[in-house]
Amino acid sequence: MRALATGDRDWLRCALQDKIHQPYRRSLIRGYEAVQKAAMNAGACGMVISGAGPTLLALTDVTNVDAVVREMATAWMDVGVKADVRAIAIDTQGAQVSI
Repeated sequence: MRALATGDRDWLRCALQDKIHQPYRRSLIRGYEAVQKAAMNAGACGMVISGAGPTLLALTDVTNVDAVVREMATAWMDVGVKADVRAIAIDTQGAQVSI
C-alpha cells in the first residue's frame, strides 16, 4: 500500500514479487509467462494473479498504460487466448455505503 501511496516504483516492483501462491498457480494459466514478459517490457511494475485466477493484473503508471494494454493483448493473441484487456484506474475512495 505504501508503494502505491508514494508512487515508489521500486517498492511496488518488490511488493509484487509474490513467492507464496503465484509460482504454483501461474503454470495453470496458458500464456502467463509471455503476457508477464510483454507487460514488463512495456513498462509495468509487475503483474499478479487476481482473485481465483481468471484475471491477471499489471500495475503501471499513466505514461505506460497504453503500451502495457497493447502488448498484453498482443501476447494473449500470440498464444491463442481470447482475452479482454483493459486499463482501469485505482479507486482512491474505497468502499462507500449508500443509504
